[in-house]
Amino acid sequence: RVRDLAEAAGRELLDAAAEAAGRDVRVEQRSGRVEREVVAAAEGMNLLVVARDGDLRRLGPHSLAPATRFVVDHAPCATLLVWPAAAPGVESIPPPPLHPPH
Repeated sequence: RVRDLAEAAGRELLDAAAEAAGRDVRVEQRSGRVEREVVAAAEGMNLLVVARDGDLRRLGPHSLAPATRFVVDHAPCATLLVWPAAAPGVESIPPPPLHPPH
C-alpha cells in the first residue's frame, strides 16, 4: 500500500515536470538508491544534467550532496553540473587553509 502511494506520488511529480518542460520528454520512473538509478539511467546517453543540491550558499564541494557527488563521479557520459538558482559570488569561497611554518 505504501509503495503504491509512493509510486502514484512519483508519477504525479513526473507528469507535472514533463508538462512544465513544454517539449517532448521521456518519463521513466524507477525505484532504488537514487544515485545508482540515475547512473544506470544515464547509460548510453550523451549528456546528463545535474543540479547542485547541497549547501547552495557558497561555492565549493559542499554544494553537492553525497548522492549528487556519486552521480558526478560515476556517470557513464558527459555531465553538466548547474546551479538551481543564481550561483553565489566568488567571495563565498572559503579562505585557503593555514599551513604550518616550515
